[in-house]
Amino acid sequence: MQAIRLVVMVLAVAGIIYALEFMRGGIAVWFWVTFLGVGFVGLLYSFRLTQRRVRRERKNIEQHDKRMRRRMSKK
Repeated sequence: MQAIRLVVMVLAVAGIIYALEFMRGGIAVWFWVTFLGVGFVGLLYSFRLTQRRVRRERKNIEQHDKRMRRRMSKK
């Protein structure tokens, strides 16, 4: 999913360059700038979700290891 967002952001940059070079209307430039901003926010959001999931999994593994060590020490 992140790769798709990255490709869309590259297309948005290309769209901005095209709009600045060949179109006189300011609305086209703002469309592509908005498109790029949405892509950037989406990438940031998905990165944060991924990092949160990795931290949660690491914490679960550590808690499981603690429980196993306690059980082993009781025996």
